[in-house]
Amino acid sequence: MTKNTRKKQIIKNVSRVIVGLSLIIFAIFVYYLSKMNVVPSKYFYPAVIVLCLIEFICLFFAIYKKTKTKLLIGLDVLLIIMMVIEAFASVRLHQTLDFLYNGLHVKTTTDVYYVVANKEAKYNSLESIENHKLYYFNDLDEIEEFKTQVLEIVKVDLVEVENYYELFSNILIDKERLILINSINYDTLLENEEAYNGKLKVVGEIEYLNEVEIEPTKETGITSEPFTIYLSGIDTRGSGMPSRSLSDVNMFIVVNPKTRTILLVNVPRDYLVQLHGKNGKKDKLTHAGVIGGVALSKSTVEDIVGMEADYYARVNFKAVINLVDAVGGITINSDVNYNIKCWTDQGCIIHPGNNNVGGRCALAFARERHAYKTGDEHRAENQQQVMKLLLDKIASTNTLLNNFGSILDSLKGTFDTNISTENIQELIQFQINDMRGWNVITSNMVGEGGMSETYSYPETKLSVVYPDEKSIEDAKAKIKEVLEAK
Repeated sequence: MTKNTRKKQIIKNVSRVIVGLSLIIFAIFVYYLSKMNVVPSKYFYPAVIVLCLIEFICLFFAIYKKTKTKLLIGLDVLLIIMMVIEAFASVRLHQTLDFLYNGLHVKTTTDVYYVVANKEAKYNSLESIENHKLYYFNDLDEIEEFKTQVLEIVKVDLVEVENYYELFSNILIDKERLILINSINYDTLLENEEAYNGKLKVVGEIEYLNEVEIEPTKETGITSEPFTIYLSGIDTRGSGMPSRSLSDVNMFIVVNPKTRTILLVNVPRDYLVQLHGKNGKKDKLTHAGVIGGVALSKSTVEDIVGMEADYYARVNFKAVINLVDAVGGITINSDVNYNIKCWTDQGCIIHPGNNNVGGRCALAFARERHAYKTGDEHRAENQQQVMKLLLDKIASTNTLLNNFGSILDSLKGTFDTNISTENIQELIQFQINDMRGWNVITSNMVGEGGMSETYSYPETKLSVVYPDEKSIEDAKAKIKEVLEAK
């Protein structure tokens, strides 16, 4: 065998190895692409057929004995380029599928409960409270399971009370009184009641882990008919998702795929409303999330807007920080002519005009209200601005290509919805099929600030917003307009 013949044989052998590897990577790519089920048929089948033809042409010439060396090398280069692209796409598709099936829906919630006592009480651990009375307010659907778990940790006499006010009654003077309370509600109490600051202590913590059952939702028509979503931004910045938390952002979202319109309707967190199914005094909307979780928040907002939401989504504040950082920050605009030192994060100063911010300051800006004359109303506008900027940034091709993995990772464990994976895939396919942008419009319910006793704290006057009925009717009219537009 001559030197040239040996060289040609080596090139042929290398080509056959490359063809074999490319067929394996191609098969993996097609598997993930079909499982993803987001590429419209008019693109999917022609693309697969063309790629198959290229693969088999390369295979033919790699096997054919009379193929010229230069042609083999050219085909090898083409296959290597295809393999790199397909391998990269397969990794991205795998990440997306993992998120859709494992990261989109929270499978367990973690609620932290404090055992609280008078600061001067003798108790210093869970062991020290054994055989004592422990007062609690029933704010869990699975209260019997939770009580069983508590008694497995510490032997106490559990005593149920009617409301949070009764729960805290006499604790400032009764050094024997012990209460069991959701950590979020405890923090809220200290924020609203200065009399308790510095006079109570947390004796111990009890975590309650609960498996989440996703309620069934409509599975068809999500891209052909308008649909609605209740969005709750929950006040927790730690890892994981609790079942109970203050709902500090409440939006009723209308999506009309026919007109490619998205309507964001903000309902103020401090709206004084009748909580769904709760008799007695009205309460702040934000408290619904602590008392009954997303189900009660959703039902109460539905009562306000006069219609049911097809779906819900909950977003942990941590998600905002992670997501803004994942897309490389956003440019927010402050419409006030003075610097704002955000009350939720004193390290964030927002200047008049445009500000390039990361996740931490984007969240602080979205939560700021004290700097504005209209308070919560202006905060709602800021929240909608941040949401619009994020939607625009995520929709950018460059952002998706460069930050795809980070975007998905940023949402894991901080986002929860009952929209099915199949519906999400249908929406993605709908967008790929028609790459036009969406018209995002807003509507804000407003009201007048005041002080009032509430269902949660019947003996204490809290800062509330009395609903303006005209703004509610205007929002309802806007919802109807977007839903019925053709």
